[in-house]
Amino acid sequence: MTRILIHEPVEYHEACRSALVGKGSDVISCHDREALVNALGRQRPDVIIYVIQRLSDDLPLLAHLRRVAPTMPIILLGGPTDLTERRAIQELKPTYYGVLPLEESELNDAVRGALHRSSRG
Repeated sequence: MTRILIHEPVEYHEACRSALVGKGSDVISCHDREALVNALGRQRPDVIIYVIQRLSDDLPLLAHLRRVAPTMPIILLGGPTDLTERRAIQELKPTYYGVLPLEESELNDAVRGALHRSSRG
């Protein structure tokens, strides 16, 4: 079974989770960074979906995740960004970056692509 870990702050509560539940995956939703770190400590997921609230606040954790798990598929979701933020996001090497609101099919395609890419090594 595929394990998907979602960082989904309260204002997006259930949007990502509801799009992925019932697709043969174990979906764990965390509403803050501390819960995400705790969930990561329990078991490594197959893919992380991270909804960015404020990139300046989220960047330290995302950069740390990328350093300790350089090949882990990370899907980032957020709002429209300026050039400086796009560069910071690109440095994280996300598997996918989507601008919210996101169609359910787009999120499912991003997850399938991330899992396929990671299974190839």
